Amino acid sequence: MSLSARRMLRLLLVLQAAGAAGIAGAAWRWLGAAPWTALALGLACVLLVRLAINMNNFVLSACYASPTPPEYRLGPRARLRLLGEEFRSSMLHSSWFMARGAAGRSIHPESKAVPVLLVHGYGCNSGYWSYLVPRLERNFISHASIDLEPVDGAIDDYVPLMQRAVEELCAATGAPQVAIVAHSMGGLVARAWMRAHGSARVARLITLGTPHHGTGLASFGLGANAAQMRRSGGAPCDWLCELGNSEDAARRALITSIFSHHDNIVSPQTSSVLEGARNIALGGVGHVALGCNGGVLDTVMEELGALPAPARGARDAPALLLVGEDACLRAQLADAVQGQGWRVLSAASGAAALEVLAREELAVIVSDHLMPGMRGTELLARARRLAPASFRILLSGALDDPAIVAALASGDADAFHPKPWQGERLLALLREAVAVQRTRAAHGAGFAAPTYNAGNA
Repeated sequence: MSLSARRMLRLLLVLQAAGAAGIAGAAWRWLGAAPWTALALGLACVLLVRLAINMNNFVLSACYASPTPPEYRLGPRARLRLLGEEFRSSMLHSSWFMARGAAGRSIHPESKAVPVLLVHGYGCNSGYWSYLVPRLERNFISHASIDLEPVDGAIDDYVPLMQRAVEELCAATGAPQVAIVAHSMGGLVARAWMRAHGSARVARLITLGTPHHGTGLASFGLGANAAQMRRSGGAPCDWLCELGNSEDAARRALITSIFSHHDNIVSPQTSSVLEGARNIALGGVGHVALGCNGGVLDTVMEELGALPAPARGARDAPALLLVGEDACLRAQLADAVQGQGWRVLSAASGAAALEVLAREELAVIVSDHLMPGMRGTELLARARRLAPASFRILLSGALDDPAIVAALASGDADAFHPKPWQGERLLALLREAVAVQRTRAAHGAGFAAPTYNAGNA
């Protein structure tokens, strides 16, 4: 069974304590050291091992490092400060904050700021954000964090967890969008989520030390997620290339990549430079320290502060549910309706759509028809019973499917739109759909709406 980061770190702490106790016992019994001296020796040995591991990361990163620009080169004292801050940060995070940390949420109902979702990196958990969270609280910014588990899972497998977190944070705050602050691998999780669900929910994605083009040190990591962050022959792996190819200029423009030219995990350090994004270079900061360094956190808060306040009444925006197995199709649909006043939700299957229906009041449902398990016609039939006022649209490339004809005749589906879909025609249908839904809600579910067939429009 895969361990959570919290349990894994606690186990490592137990092993370190046992090691320190063993060394102390040997020093007391065989060297004749006083008890307190023996205990200090045991603890010092453990700290030296941890320091050696930390220093080894800097040595390994130097093997793959990109050239450091002249203005970021460090002298001996600055290098010692860099090592000291990174060692201190690693010790505090792994031995205290993350060993106790758990995902949470803090909502400030009167806040006018965009809510923030915090996404940690490889081998970590929500405890990583122990320095940023107090700043969000002091500024009355609603925020939530997630724990990416299992620790060794594939990046794409974290996408449903992130989707739930985004929708729950939007529902709790009434905001149509969130800002995402993600460290290291968390930035890749956020980008994979946008590939699957579109960017309509994103006000800004701020990444800290994310290996957008992979890192040489990932070759030493374990798990499917480490494999997805590797470089081969000095180039990003296939998964990273596919992720990059899925993004257009508009999506890249939503991203701010903050990175350090002295990152000891992401190497080459310029792997964090993402074309088309806002890239902010820093120096003298290690990988773990990006989450607690004052200058880095100041930069994050400035990026968040520059975001316009979400529109009032966002909670009352009509909810649009997009359903389909094809993640690219859902993302394209979400992008097509961005800025049109919708609160966009997404589900990858009929079963997932029913879960959304159980907690959300939906104005319009757009469902693909040919899905494994529950077909679109079956989903809309059940949706008609659960949300009778909703306007229900089927998408399909099969223009003469008898099931679709029957769904339109029975009223389970209100409209049909062929694939490949056309943006302007679909938007026009959605405008008509919300008008029908409001009439239904006002007059009761018995209101009969005309049937629309966008293929013949």
